[in-house]
Amino acid sequence: MSTHGFWETGWLYARVQDHLTLSCNGKLMLVSPWQPVIGDKHQILSVTPIAVACYSTANFSVRGFNIVQPTTKLLCIFGGEYLLQEATEILRDDTMMQQGPQCLTFSCSFHSRNGRGFIEVEDYDQSSLSFPFVVAEESICSEIRMLEEKLNIITFGDTLEEREVLKASRDRALEFLHEIGWFLQWSHIQVTSEAPQYCIDSFPVARFQWLLSFAIDQEWCSIVKKLLDTLFQGNIDLDVPSPVEFVLGEGLLFAAVNRRSKPLVDFLLRYTMNSASVCSVAMTPARFLFTPDVTGSSNITPLHIAATITDDADVLDALTDDPQQIGLKTWKNARDATGYTPEDYARKRGHISYIQMVQNKINSRLPEAHVSVSMTSSPSTTHITEKHVGRSKSINQTAFHVEKSKNSNKQSPSCRQCVQLQHIAYRPHPNRFLSNRPAVLSLLAIAAVCVCIGLIMQSPPTVGGVRGPFDWNSLRWGPK
Repeated sequence: MSTHGFWETGWLYARVQDHLTLSCNGKLMLVSPWQPVIGDKHQILSVTPIAVACYSTANFSVRGFNIVQPTTKLLCIFGGEYLLQEATEILRDDTMMQQGPQCLTFSCSFHSRNGRGFIEVEDYDQSSLSFPFVVAEESICSEIRMLEEKLNIITFGDTLEEREVLKASRDRALEFLHEIGWFLQWSHIQVTSEAPQYCIDSFPVARFQWLLSFAIDQEWCSIVKKLLDTLFQGNIDLDVPSPVEFVLGEGLLFAAVNRRSKPLVDFLLRYTMNSASVCSVAMTPARFLFTPDVTGSSNITPLHIAATITDDADVLDALTDDPQQIGLKTWKNARDATGYTPEDYARKRGHISYIQMVQNKINSRLPEAHVSVSMTSSPSTTHITEKHVGRSKSINQTAFHVEKSKNSNKQSPSCRQCVQLQHIAYRPHPNRFLSNRPAVLSLLAIAAVCVCIGLIMQSPPTVGGVRGPFDWNSLRWGPK
């Protein structure tokens, strides 16, 4: 139970999802399952649209069983106000068939406030049915409305398995509609500094992760952007030190590649923290969070995964079109735990067209490293400069070209002078042979010592007490 004073005072009778509750002074006294039976009690089957753009007027259509009764009325609630309170008999659409589900139609206008509203069918016996809807930007609404097909189900299939699958899908979509509506309402309150007592300061990280995962599964770029922008505004109750660490730990780019969603990959590669208007600074350079060289288990990158996808080059095309051109630079250098690159993966799968596509991009987009030789008109003032332009760790290509420095006061050297200068610039230095080879110097020293010893042994030294000239060769050895 909530600790708010409203829920801790008196008796309360309420329906929470599929349960009826009875509480007294903040303590639950009764919790009972509740499930209406089609054809016996009221039941809302579908509401269209489920998402409405700000500054617009929506024409709602509500379909259900036994919702048109003399004792029932329809309520449209948004922003703490009743936008509509009418008897259901007045709103009934007479063009619909009398048999089967009944239909109610009405219209409401909405302003700039984002959030969640409810359409409720209420009976005088205090039983009621409600269905949520969302008010947000048009880009977000267009994605949420894709759930209408899952939510607006009249029949649940013929077999038990089909019914369980459809019901589980509908329940999950309905849960997302509730959660995203509350998230939009909460984020609007945070931005506008409207903080009523029942509003929590931070959004729970588990609910945020669930919303983000659902949006990624549906490949919704606008909703993912809204979630990430709110995250970097600092109001999510994270269990890690920084939002960047949290986002990178979710593996969003890997999920987008595995789903083969080129639009989602394009969006993630171009998303920056500057998109969150609250924390961005006008002069701060853009920081791209998602890059194609991010590593997962076994040092596998999204490029490795994309290289193995058969008959779908769109994802690889998106990964090699990132703003920083990291995809092209790491195509031949990013290695997994076994030492294989994305290019190796593509070659082993026989995806030669992938290799050719990326190589064409490398040849046309990546600048080559080069050495420039700047020369003046006089050889005596020639100087050599080396430049490395666009050098990256993945491309080791070198091209040589000659640049001539501009000098308005001196005459440009002739072609013959250029050839001579190039010869001087690249000619090996004659004194480098010995200075760069210490082993050769050692051999020369040993040879010099040997020559000196030999000369000493062949010379006629003077020996006292011996007649005549002394000769080394005349000496005998051993005992006489």
